[in-house]
Amino acid sequence: MIIVGVFTLFLLLGFPFAFVVLMTATLGILFYSGTSIQIVIQQLYSGLNNYILLAIPFFIMSGSIAARGDTSNHLIRVMRIFFGRIHGGSLIASILACTFFASISGSSIATIIAIGTIMIPKLIEEHYPERMAIGTVTACGTIGILIPPSAPMVALCVTLGTSVSAQFLSGFVPGILVAIAWSLYAYIASKRLKLEKPAKVPFREMVSIIYKAIPALLFPLVILGGIYGGITTPTEASAIAVVYVVFVEIFVYKTATLSKIYESLSKGLVTCATLVFIIACANVFSWLVNTQQLPVMLNAFITSNVASKEAFLILLLFIFIALGFFMDVFSLIIIMSPLLKPTLLAYDIDLIHYGLLCVLLSEIDMTTPPFGLGLFVSMGLTKKGLWEIAWGTVPYTLILIVITLLIAFVPQIALWLPHTLM
Repeated sequence: MIIVGVFTLFLLLGFPFAFVVLMTATLGILFYSGTSIQIVIQQLYSGLNNYILLAIPFFIMSGSIAARGDTSNHLIRVMRIFFGRIHGGSLIASILACTFFASISGSSIATIIAIGTIMIPKLIEEHYPERMAIGTVTACGTIGILIPPSAPMVALCVTLGTSVSAQFLSGFVPGILVAIAWSLYAYIASKRLKLEKPAKVPFREMVSIIYKAIPALLFPLVILGGIYGGITTPTEASAIAVVYVVFVEIFVYKTATLSKIYESLSKGLVTCATLVFIIACANVFSWLVNTQQLPVMLNAFITSNVASKEAFLILLLFIFIALGFFMDVFSLIIIMSPLLKPTLLAYDIDLIHYGLLCVLLSEIDMTTPPFGLGLFVSMGLTKKGLWEIAWGTVPYTLILIVITLLIAFVPQIALWLPHTLM
């Protein structure tokens, strides 16, 4: 109870979540474990000493470079060729551009920046309501962590000891399902606006646009083809992704300079350092709770009070969605997952299925005020208020919640591909 009280106090005082976890774990070790305080340093190092973790900075950096280069522009132009002439075509093109860019970036922040910078002004120019334009890109950009590769998926796999390749595969079908559902909503919502359709693109120009976009369109093949072709590990593929995007931006599209690449790398590394530090702090916390047998006690309490697997899933989803209104839920998930692992196994919940649900919950968290990170990114892009942007994301967030519930109770949607191919 003292540990819970200290954790809550530090959180209410406004300390960064990683430091809250580290300070709570350190005090717990001092007062309860009887172990030298040196174990804190050892466990911090142990949490970082993992080859798979190298994939996180590489994926984030490649996404950051692509977001600030010309890759996203070429992807958007291709999507607008195919969908620009139907009702809500520009909205649908934005959604599908986010989906495709997600297979490059591994990051929702990079996806919102890449697509939002280009498409939000374009949508407003085409007379889409401002709230709809900003809300669509903000909400749909969160798909950056669902479609593989995904930096948070790598973090979850390190925390749970699961396969990165299998976790990546679990995101394909749900990602496509989410993109289709969002696109259908965009089509229906746009029909009543009666907007003028963009001018038809001449055939020669279409061919030229697609030809120029080939290097960007090949990006997922380079990353994921290497992983599932057995040629590279996820970590090696992430390093190749950085080399590929730097080569494309400098020598093919010729829109980037070494100084711009350096700036993109610097901004990407800030995001990466935050995530990796949380993992290191979580490792200290995990050591404490495991030595104190807390996972065993929590498992005994939950299994004796929660009647079924379905009831446990509902409880878990409700808790994480509710907490997402007040804090970064993905940080909490990284901390809680080792604690919940025995209970997940006791209810026969596949850890890959659980990992995919965590990613979906993190997407929902990114568009829920007052602490939704996706909202803050769009505020920076548009200079609009938090609640104004949040209202525009509501339809997409509700659709995402429904699909999350569907996948929670029909796990085959997420697990079919990993079980078939691995």
